[in-house]
Amino acid sequence: MSCCGNKRKNWLNEVNSSILQNIPGQDSPSSITDKPAKTFEYTGNYSLAIHGVASGKSYNFRFKGDKILVDYYDSFAMMGERDLKVSVA
Repeated sequence: MSCCGNKRKNWLNEVNSSILQNIPGQDSPSSITDKPAKTFEYTGNYSLAIHGVASGKSYNFRFKGDKILVDYYDSFAMMGERDLKVSVA
């Protein structure tokens, strides 16, 4: 894969700093329900393992069409992955 000029690294740093300002444990109970998890579908040909930027969870997509529920705080970084798309259902 070719270098993207550190754009992804800079973007992840920006995402991480904004997440640190809004730590999930500090939310009130009513605001937590406003941040639902998102389902992502893998569109690649093999398998994909991703480490969640915010939560630290591991997400393992085993095959094309595999759908996984992703934590709200990890979903923004997942949207930057080429072989993942947000699943409507």
